[in-house]
Amino acid sequence: RGVGRLLSREEIRKALIQNLGSWTSGQGLADSLGISRAAVWKQVQSLRVEGYEIEASKMGYRLESLPDLLSENLVKSGLKTKFIGRTVISHQSLTSTNAEAKRIAPSAENGTVVVAEVQTIGRGRMERHWHSPRGGIWMSVILKPKIPPSLAFRVNIAASIAVARALEGLYGLEVGIKWPNDLMVGERKVCGTLTEIGAEMDSLEYAVVGIGINANIDPDLFPEEWKATSISGLLGREVLRLELVQSILEELERACEGMATSFDQVMGEWSDRSATLGRKVRIITRDGEFE
Repeated sequence: RGVGRLLSREEIRKALIQNLGSWTSGQGLADSLGISRAAVWKQVQSLRVEGYEIEASKMGYRLESLPDLLSENLVKSGLKTKFIGRTVISHQSLTSTNAEAKRIAPSAENGTVVVAEVQTIGRGRMERHWHSPRGGIWMSVILKPKIPPSLAFRVNIAASIAVARALEGLYGLEVGIKWPNDLMVGERKVCGTLTEIGAEMDSLEYAVVGIGINANIDPDLFPEEWKATSISGLLGREVLRLELVQSILEELERACEGMATSFDQVMGEWSDRSATLGRKVRIITRDGEFE
């Protein structure tokens, strides 16, 4: 019975999204699903609890706009990829999307996406804390390219290029890449990437690429020493996170093409976008610092 209710809710969700902005007959939904009008109303109520703003009238039900949610169904709906995002696992809260993706990576299919509304113990490079409140994009993609571990760095480069292309394509932002993990607009960080691998001596089992984006976050929440900002802060308006996630996944698949053979085009683009080449830099490692 519980499975039946879940299936009914998903069918109602799909119908409302398909008829976005138009009225969908409640009786028509009931007839097509073989349930009562009261059961349809109960499922609509559960969708409202999830965050869907659904109007009701004598004409039926109407969804005016897509909610800013990163649920499995919404991310997959309309996603133009061959393998990335075919499986999406969404959570309200996780300690870390990378930690969860690494846990399931051995048995997960290539291109699986793990996304969370909030990370409670988000991590950056060298185990630094990554502030991950609601309103950002916190996701990890499990990739299984046929490359040796020595070329695993290409995954992180592909992810950086994908995010940069998406931010420029959707919002016209000029994005620089600060080696090895940061994406910058001007001198302010808007995104960080973190790639972790599982490998044997001569073969890469998986690469988990974590992507954390300050999307709809008040930039005043960031300490000044972080030199961070958000997309909404730069644009003066909030953005639809769903649209951005889908664009990044599509660009990531493009950037991953030919990873095992010629990667020259992506490497060239990475060099062109570099915010550090030609500048004096200080490198901070576990063993110390050098310039």
